[in-house]
Amino acid sequence: MTCERWLGIDFSGNDAMWRHGCTRSNVWIADVRPGPGLPILRGLVRVQDLPGSEPPFNRLASLLAGGDFLSAAIDAPFSLPAGFVQRVGGHRALLDLVGSVVSPGRNFQRGGALVELVAGVAPPLDPKKPLRATEESWRKLGVNVRSTLWAGARGGAPMTAACLALLHLARKPLWPWSFDEPGNLAEAFPAAQLQTWGLPFEGYNGATASAVARRSEILRFLAQRVDLGPWSKTLLSSADALDAVLCAFAAISRHAPPADVLAVSRLEGWIATSP
Repeated sequence: MTCERWLGIDFSGNDAMWRHGCTRSNVWIADVRPGPGLPILRGLVRVQDLPGSEPPFNRLASLLAGGDFLSAAIDAPFSLPAGFVQRVGGHRALLDLVGSVVSPGRNFQRGGALVELVAGVAPPLDPKKPLRATEESWRKLGVNVRSTLWAGARGGAPMTAACLALLHLARKPLWPWSFDEPGNLAEAFPAAQLQTWGLPFEGYNGATASAVARRSEILRFLAQRVDLGPWSKTLLSSADALDAVLCAFAAISRHAPPADVLAVSRLEGWIATSP
């Protein structure tokens, strides 16, 4: 029987964050369950603290493959701009291609290698930072987005490479390609979720007084939507842990893609946000 819970996963494209013994990993998993009133945050751990003896990346893949949850949402891109997906033969072919060429000693490809694999040329591309339709929609609302195929400074390509490799291993139904299957995975984006709720969606990471104040404001709002249990102090101290909880809301409920982007979302995916 599937456990009645939703998972939110803050992610990383930095291979070092997935290594055994990494005590500063920014990969967090939030476990949210139904409660008598509000949903309850029942667990909040770094990926290294998941049970098992496999490398942490594979532990997370095994957790997702097991499907012991209603839905899970991950803060990382599930696809690429449509033209690149079509070039390799569709979304499933994209996952299989990325999963078949992981370098020895690494959990996933480097960002530049991903770009060359799917585009057939070394980065930078022309244009350098192509965006998916979902990213364009959030950019117009003032949310900073990263191109899934930008391998330069603060690029999104490493995160994309990591997530596509994870999805290949997990082999679970993906939203919005699949809408109703239990154990499905969805793409989340904490900044988009915060913008949807009218909350500060940038500048809340770090130890500055202003960043802490913004996290505190976000937590006051979240406390009206989820029982945070003993985790408030952790969430106030870590924007990454906070992002994992924000991702869980995209697992619990989510806006459907607009009708005019349904076709492209079958190639590019769509960022899920909760009402």
